[in-house]
Parts: sequence; C-alpha cells; structure tokens
Amino acid sequence: MRAGAFFSNLSSGGQILLLIGLVLAGTVFSIVLASGVSILVWGTDVLTQGAAVGSLNLDFLRTFQMISQVGIFILPPFIFGLLVNSSSFNFLGFRRPDYRHLIAAVLIIAVAGPTINFLVEWNEGLRLPGFLKSIEQWMRNSEETATRLTKQFLETSKTSDLIINFIMIAILPAIGEELLFRSALIGILRKVFKGIHWPVIISALIFSAFHLQFFGFVPRFALGLVLGYLFVWSGSVWVPMLAHLVNNGVVVVVSWLSVNKIIESNVDDLADFGSWIAVVVSVFACILILYLTYRTRPVEEMQTE
Repeated sequence: MRAGAFFSNLSSGGQILLLIGLVLAGTVFSIVLASGVSILVWGTDVLTQGAAVGSLNLDFLRTFQMISQVGIFILPPFIFGLLVNSSSFNFLGFRRPDYRHLIAAVLIIAVAGPTINFLVEWNEGLRLPGFLKSIEQWMRNSEETATRLTKQFLETSKTSDLIINFIMIAILPAIGEELLFRSALIGILRKVFKGIHWPVIISALIFSAFHLQFFGFVPRFALGLVLGYLFVWSGSVWVPMLAHLVNNGVVVVVSWLSVNKIIESNVDDLADFGSWIAVVVSVFACILILYLTYRTRPVEEMQTE
C-alpha cells in the first residue's frame, strides 16, 4: 500500500466527512488566495466595489472564479484520492476510455438540447406557495443577477477573452465538477449502496443543489444523471468530462461567434426546445445512447453492479 493512503480503512461515513472537510478547506484556501492575488493586481479597492453587476471588475471576477474552481472542485478530490486509496488515479476514474464512449459523450450532449431546454422552461415556470413568496423573489433575483453576470462574461469579441472564458466556463468545471461529484462522491456512495443507481441519483441531486439555482435545479439534475451514468458505465472519468466540456463549451463558442457576427444564432437560440416532437426524439435518443454505453461497458463494471 502506498504510504500516502492514510485513510484507506476509513468508513464510508468517515470518507464523506473527510471529503466535505477537504471541500471546506479548499473553499477557504481559494478565497484567501484569490483575494491576495486580486489585491496584488488591482489593489484593495477591487474587494470593496459596489454590488451592482455593471460596476464589477470582470477580470477580477474571472480570476476569482478560476482560483475558486481549482480550490473547491479540483484539489479536494485529488487529495481525497491520495488519502483513501493506494491507487488514487484509478480510484478517481483516470482510465483509458473506450472510443465508443467518447463518441457517446459528444452525441448525447448534441441530442439532449431539446430535452434540457424543455426542462429549463418548465422549471423556470414553477412557483412556490404564497407564504414563501419572499424566498421565491430572492431566488429569482439571485438567478437574474447570475444570468446578467454570465452574459457580461460571454459578450466579448476579444480572442483572449474567448480563451479565458473557455477555460473558466468549460475546462475547469468539466474537470473539477466531474472529479468531485462523479469520481469522489459516486466512489464513496457505491460502497454504501448496492448497485449504481442510488449513487448516481444522489450525486446528481447534490451536483444540482450545489449550484444554488432553484429555477435551474431540474435540468441540472437531469444533466447530472446523464453524466453519472456515463461515468459508471464507461468506467472512465474522461467520458463525463468530455460531455461536460462540450455542454459548456458550445455556449462559450457560440456566444463569441455571435458577438463577432460570424454566425447569426446566439445563446438564446440554443435555449429554444423547438417542438414536442423534438423533445420526444431527444429523450429517446438520449436513452438509446445511454443504453448502448451500458451494453458496451467494461467487464469490471459488469462485475460491480
């Protein structure tokens, strides 16, 4: 056993607490580091700017966001893997993927658009009971602020901003969120539950809740299910990482192309789910791709179900 796997005999409950502790520590570390870097680059005033989105320093926010993603999502799973398993990379799912599963990852994102967009529209139309109206208003205001900020990130014509946005919105979340919610969390939950379904469902629920966006909870939960099943049936974290990268990256690239008048479509066009026929076809296509991934899963994954 590798000397670094100090908690290899820790119970599943203990591993969950350890992972939570690492995420909290990573959060504190990233906030301190991002604040320090920001002060060195932009001075202390950048941390005391007004709350209005329009007055914020986008370069500061991009820096803060990227450092936070590394500290909260990427470092904790890596450290966790080193502490609990003698083969940390294998534990986290860094196995050579089947090329068919990589193709499935791209295809499922390509065909899932109408389904996800329908769920987005349905979820946004939900209303909380009257006595929770103030909470609902707070949720909507928070999401509107987040949406405006995201649009400010994306509405840029600079190639340098395209690269930074792609790293911040596509690459880092694809790596970090898959390592945390699929590799580490599902890895723990599979020791608690027999089979793979409850681990995938619970990880998808936590994945969606972690984003703190109630009116986007359902579509993000559905995406979490797809990513979870891609992970457990392919046996490689590279597969959901690729799907996550494509899902987020398309938005970044389309936005940049639209701002530069290279294409007429924009991000809002991507949110149109089309017709009911498109949604039904999309659902069946997603199910078919997942089924084919299941049928071509590695032998070792068959033995653990």
